Amino acid sequence: MPNPLRRPLWAALAGLCLLVAPALASAGTLKWRPPTLYNPVVINIAAGNFMASPMNHPDCILNWPKTKHVGRVQIFNCHNVVSIGGYNTVPPTYLSNGTVDKSNSPASRILEVSGATGVVHIEGLLGDASGGAMSDGLVFNSPAATIQIENVRIDGIYGYSDQFHADCLQPFGGVKALRIYNFTCRTGYQGMSIWPVSTSPVGWTADIERTNIVSIGPIIWGTHNDGGYLYWPCRDTACTNMALTSFYSVYLQPRSGASFASTVYSTSSGVLVSTPLVTTSTITFPGLRVVGGVNYGAPPGGDFVPAGVAGVSYVSPGYQ
Repeated sequence: MPNPLRRPLWAALAGLCLLVAPALASAGTLKWRPPTLYNPVVINIAAGNFMASPMNHPDCILNWPKTKHVGRVQIFNCHNVVSIGGYNTVPPTYLSNGTVDKSNSPASRILEVSGATGVVHIEGLLGDASGGAMSDGLVFNSPAATIQIENVRIDGIYGYSDQFHADCLQPFGGVKALRIYNFTCRTGYQGMSIWPVSTSPVGWTADIERTNIVSIGPIIWGTHNDGGYLYWPCRDTACTNMALTSFYSVYLQPRSGASFASTVYSTSSGVLVSTPLVTTSTITFPGLRVVGGVNYGAPPGGDFVPAGVAGVSYVSPGYQ
């Protein structure tokens, strides 16, 4: 008989698209349950830059250290993945002459999950820039997988256009579905970079709820640094195969002196097939595959994932 991770958990329904405002989870509980795991491989994340690629696409549990981990973490070729808790930061990569590598060569990110084929459940993770390196937050190359991000805080990552963009999250190789509930990110450059790529499946979805993205610090100016968008839905004018996206209680906070309109690519007329509609308090997306919109500033009650919730002492509140 297969051995699940714990009491059987409801398997997440991959590819579910929400065309109306989703129901709120019960007070304090989370919306998306982890997948049921069978005969899972436990991946113990060791010190330093860490990569794991188990054979035969098993279900995987990520076991984070009980103290802050320092080093990028890359997980390849699991089926389902469950990661609950954990704290990670990324140190600089040094060249042979002792200087910091400022190229795009280092895979500098808090967590990468690539080649997954089931449900990837990331809950209660804390990532920050205390290690001293420019880095991205959460990145995915898993076009067959549903990604669930809950109670995650990415705090203070930074970068610029010609190196790491400090994306809070980016499905750079595609995902089947992106599900976010309770997510806070403070970034020096970019936020949710969820434009379609060549490997994004047709009909992919993004359900984003209770999320706030904050621009921090002065932008690091350099060649090509004219981006820094907190939400980037598509890159080509036609928005071909952009995700069917549902926003509910999503907030974008520009840095001091920047306009609300500058948080989204692109509110300039004629750049996208349908120009987003900007008011003083909301940006909506008539004519694009987006239900709802984004709000200006901070949530009325503060960060959806306050400091101290995510990390090594994280305790899941349970699921609705």
